[in-house]
Amino acid sequence: MRTKKALAVLLAVVMLAVPFAVMSYAAPAIVTAPVKTVYTDCEYFNPQGLVISDGENTIEYTPTDADFSFVPALNEYLSVAKNADGEDVETTYVEVYYKNQYAGSVEITVNHVLGEVTNLGEAGHGQYCLGCGEVHNYEAHTIPEFIPNDDGGLFLPQTQTGVCEICKGEVTENIPDSENFFSIIGTDMTAFELQIFLYLDMILVTLIQTLAGIR
Repeated sequence: MRTKKALAVLLAVVMLAVPFAVMSYAAPAIVTAPVKTVYTDCEYFNPQGLVISDGENTIEYTPTDADFSFVPALNEYLSVAKNADGEDVETTYVEVYYKNQYAGSVEITVNHVLGEVTNLGEAGHGQYCLGCGEVHNYEAHTIPEFIPNDDGGLFLPQTQTGVCEICKGEVTENIPDSENFFSIIGTDMTAFELQIFLYLDMILVTLIQTLAGIR
């Protein structure tokens, strides 16, 4: 009889203790999101205003509380998220941990910080992101006028230079069929002779341009 009573008392104690144990080990959860939710990729995450619950109490984040941790970490620059196609997505998330337990994620917006329009070579111009370094808004140069440079030769084409009205970069290119070969030999020739000279011209121009390093 005494054994049965002892078991009954033990069972009652265990049943009373279980709820308290569950409460003590409840997973932490975010109660209030941080104040700042919009960032650039030149900034760090700021948890000011973040409040979590550990199942018994609410805890507000402070910089001196080492129980809080984040992914990405507070000393890592935030990045603009990308979708499966590699396109930028403004919305991303920061994971919050308390005493190494996952407490939830904070939704934030991260945008690029673009610098000035920069000349990127003969093909065009664009803007570098000051955070990630990617090129954005790439487009071809807008050149209203080209000016001949009068630098052509017997087998070398003349070049012309223009200035992009957007990035102010100079662009120099060859003027097609501007070699002086035919102006010297004249045009009074038969069709067969013209064909031979065209073939010879093609070979000589290719050879000389290769030796001169002209693209």
